[in-house]
Amino acid sequence: MKPLALAAILLTFLIGLALHVDPSTAQVYKKRNADGTVTYSDQPIQGAEKVEVEAAPVTEFAKSNAAAQVEQSQPSAEQAGEAEGGDEIPTEFSVTITSPEYQAPIRANNGQFDVLWQSEPEQLPEGYNYELYVDGVMSWSGSDSNQATLMDVARGERRIYLRIVDANGGEVARSDTLVVYVLRVAISGAGSNGGGA
Repeated sequence: MKPLALAAILLTFLIGLALHVDPSTAQVYKKRNADGTVTYSDQPIQGAEKVEVEAAPVTEFAKSNAAAQVEQSQPSAEQAGEAEGGDEIPTEFSVTITSPEYQAPIRANNGQFDVLWQSEPEQLPEGYNYELYVDGVMSWSGSDSNQATLMDVARGERRIYLRIVDANGGEVARSDTLVVYVLRVAISGAGSNGGGA
């Protein structure tokens, strides 16, 4: 066998030992033979010298397994909430106006029409509210409905949007702005830009 091939085999053997041997409990011995070859062993050989074996590195795979075990031992926020009997507050909210349609003409001689929406979650947590705005003015608020009736909305182009706010009034979700055209009989001195139910 050629010396280069023999050296490659021995190197592979040494690497294998380094990866599978616990350096705190095992020892590797190296002996250079008379013909120039090297012999490695985990048993003492006459004339052999001890070789320091470094600990094998911890792989990312091993780290992720350890992290997974720690996570499994700790209850999730959802499990903790269920254990305490409390309702879990969602981390993401969304709301979309479903009626009227974008740029819809609305015939409402008294300026009254309904706005409907869908939200996620469907049922808002305690303390959260919907706020419905017409031309930047809040015209309705509530928490237990997915529709509202706007009153005395002025004729012409109106911009409507809906927000979900938390108990402190902070916005957690907002719909796109809906443009509608309110058609009503023009009576001198009548009408306003918004109204409430």
